[in-house]
Amino acid sequence: MMPTHFCARVLALAATFTLLQMAAAPAAMLPRSHIVLPSAISVDPVAGTVTLPLHRGSAGSKIVWYIVTDSSDAADAKRRGVIFSPVLADVGTDCAACLRPATESSSGIAFPGAPDFSPKRVFKPGPTGFPPAAAAPGATAASNYTPFLKIGDAVVNAPIVATGAGRFDVLTHTNTADRVVRIDPVNRTVTLVLARGFANGKRVLYISTEASDPGAATIERATYVPSLKAKGGTIPIYVVANGSKQGLAYVALNGDALEATAANLAQLASPMNILALFPIGPAAMAYSPLWEANVAAWSAAAKAANRDVVLKSTDDITAQGTSLTAPGGGPVGPVGFVVNCPVIAYVDSAP
Repeated sequence: MMPTHFCARVLALAATFTLLQMAAAPAAMLPRSHIVLPSAISVDPVAGTVTLPLHRGSAGSKIVWYIVTDSSDAADAKRRGVIFSPVLADVGTDCAACLRPATESSSGIAFPGAPDFSPKRVFKPGPTGFPPAAAAPGATAASNYTPFLKIGDAVVNAPIVATGAGRFDVLTHTNTADRVVRIDPVNRTVTLVLARGFANGKRVLYISTEASDPGAATIERATYVPSLKAKGGTIPIYVVANGSKQGLAYVALNGDALEATAANLAQLASPMNILALFPIGPAAMAYSPLWEANVAAWSAAAKAANRDVVLKSTDDITAQGTSLTAPGGGPVGPVGFVVNCPVIAYVDSAP
């Protein structure tokens, strides 16, 4: 017979462990019907994370770990459990460096190059948040890396999110992408910080993996890929430069200087960009994960009158008239860089 106090202690420890498990459990996962990336394992809109399948591949003699989010071929997209994006077939048009041939075997994809995750990401807000006082991306890539690969008849979007055999650094991201907060090479899963945004007035979630501009890569916690500079995006993503509740200045003052880790997810804001379309219904055939950045700025008068509201659709942008222009004046339009932002899900109702 065990002593009573020993049994009581075991029960108390068991109860404590159960409570810890409950505390660690996600508050509310999105229903599967809201997730547009079929292979996504789970989406936690409260924590702001997505867990995806992780694949092992190579880049020369280097081990790389990657995700796959889109394919230009319908059958290939179905096989991989990714978004069918026929527009991706044209990603190499007028930009040979944007698309590289690659091979795939039972050992994964053999990439022509890989990002360097060792640089330290630097982001120091300026007096008004944006422009920043200092900014440098935490991941850069040589000209032989692109996430867009021609494999057989398909063009796939396969961003590399980690390199090496481990241990993986998810605190300062010396061998992982800056959005990676958990990685499990044994069970082949990776958890990334989501970006929150809008499409057609509805809340949507996506990830930002690469950008052709170093400043955008820094803000977005993405890999800076200069080879994408020659490519114009297919569809616009709208970014507000100086909003007090949305945009670059807002995110700069609300956690963008921090490293993204599992411990500080609640402190990380998102610029809440506006996507011109979402891959549901007829719009799905026009969808591409490679977006052309369009930057808008509120006028001084609009800011002074607190009219810098949260914009949720392209109609909202148009409705602002002269209160919202390009940063140097004139109509809002492209600013010369692209971002790879695969969509993941919508939060409330379909856009």
